[in-house]
Amino acid sequence: MHPERESLDFDIVFVGAGPANLSAAIHLRNLVDRHNRGSSDSLEPEIGIIEKGRYCGAHLLSGAILDLSALSLFMPDFIEKGCPLESPAGKEHVWFLGEKRKLRIPYLPEAFRNEGNRIVSLSRLGAWLAKEAEALGVALFDSTAAVEAVVDNGRVTGVITDDKGFDRERNPLPGSEPGMILNAKVVVIGEGARGSLFGQLDRIFSLQPENRIQLYETGVKEVWDVPPGRITPGEIHHTFGYPLTPDIYGGGWLYALSETRISLGFVTTAEPSRPVFDPHYNLQLFKSHPLVRNIIEGGTMLEYGAKAITSGGYDAMPKLSGPGFLLTGECAGLVNMQRLKGIHLAMHSGVLAAETLFASLLSRDFSARALQAYDTAFESSKAHEEMYGARTYRQGFERGLYAGLVNAGLKLALPRPVHKENENRLVPGGKGYDDWLQRKRKFIPDGALTFSRNDSLYRSATAHEENQPCHLAIRPEDIAEICAGRCTGEFGNPCQHFCPAGVYEIDPDADPVLKLNPSNCLHCKTCDIADPYGIIAWNPPEGGGGPGYTLG
Repeated sequence: MHPERESLDFDIVFVGAGPANLSAAIHLRNLVDRHNRGSSDSLEPEIGIIEKGRYCGAHLLSGAILDLSALSLFMPDFIEKGCPLESPAGKEHVWFLGEKRKLRIPYLPEAFRNEGNRIVSLSRLGAWLAKEAEALGVALFDSTAAVEAVVDNGRVTGVITDDKGFDRERNPLPGSEPGMILNAKVVVIGEGARGSLFGQLDRIFSLQPENRIQLYETGVKEVWDVPPGRITPGEIHHTFGYPLTPDIYGGGWLYALSETRISLGFVTTAEPSRPVFDPHYNLQLFKSHPLVRNIIEGGTMLEYGAKAITSGGYDAMPKLSGPGFLLTGECAGLVNMQRLKGIHLAMHSGVLAAETLFASLLSRDFSARALQAYDTAFESSKAHEEMYGARTYRQGFERGLYAGLVNAGLKLALPRPVHKENENRLVPGGKGYDDWLQRKRKFIPDGALTFSRNDSLYRSATAHEENQPCHLAIRPEDIAEICAGRCTGEFGNPCQHFCPAGVYEIDPDADPVLKLNPSNCLHCKTCDIADPYGIIAWNPPEGGGGPGYTLG
């Protein structure tokens, strides 16, 4: 029996307070205010943003090097307003790593260069943009998750927010409140990678192109304070190779926010066809390489986090609009993996969405045809030009690292190791899998340079109400049949490896064999992506839970 829900009416509801939707809300509010100053036919739209994190920026995590071009589109005075930018991009290095050695790539194609860009903390940038939006009169509701789209007569008419104060069995606790219905003329969905609301709408409206599945990576990140003299502000390092085998896409980064503070991380492809990977373990190995060790050794790790990255590129982008809704940012597939950037594209999509919404407010036409102006505007935009120009980059690595580097225009001759086909696909019974598992079991974090999952998780400030319904839906019969049977033999229960937060534990002697630790969850969505059987359904937990990034 569904609880009675109160409702609130808005003109526009933004789901997710990331750079795309915050840019859209700010630009839309400015367009409305400018119109009202010069017209007797004033507009007074009700605009709301809901954010599942306990504050804006809590769930924002990225490298990140920001291309400032999109900020200028909707806030040309962002410097004067105090936008929290860190060091200007400085000297750049791209390396191919062996286990102990490094080889510098001598030539950088234009797409890899960062002159004029700034290193930023995305969580700080998001928090600042949220304050700018609120100052303009946008209603912002943090600790509020959208758990379901309201679809009426083939049109999205609003969203349902999360229930609060229910126990694990979904019984109401004292002070419990059912979620609300937020009615809207248009819902703008900017959930980031692999959003749950996007998944619902994709099933209803077939948003994803039939001939191209979306690709994802998992990025894990740390922020460090390091001793002075190790690095110069703005210094940039990108890496290919170790600890990955040549048939697996991924790589590392290290950015100097200042002389003593750095952002570093590692990205590993997340594939249901090859789910046995460990993003957290890969990061620890990456830090152990002399290139990174020599910079961070003796420093202090301040923050840890993880997120999925949408990487399929232009050809895998979904439809950008539908009846009653728009998609923005990474939810719309707007990440350029060739440039390792998506924030400016997210902001650009927000600007285009705002201009489409403003036109609909003026004409009072919110039909699917009117909203399709957003798709049309994107097709003639700089964002489209950039995405289209990089459309073959990520796919080039589907044939392996070496083919990908050639496709990317990196002029580097590398020795090719001899290995049998599928040797490194990491499935039980194969030599690659056994060797990998043995190496991983022997690896002991030192607690200073490398860390266990639990130690890393502590530095993510992740928190959930323990006695709440589990947001990871797995049917008991699937645990009994697949987790305890098929998956053990076919994939070695990869959930115990691929989750960077240790949410999944396998004990073959227990009943059930799978133990869940949902309170550890970093909301990265890796499990929803990499589960080879599709039996894990990630749903938003009670709003306010999850990581608490401040530096990410």
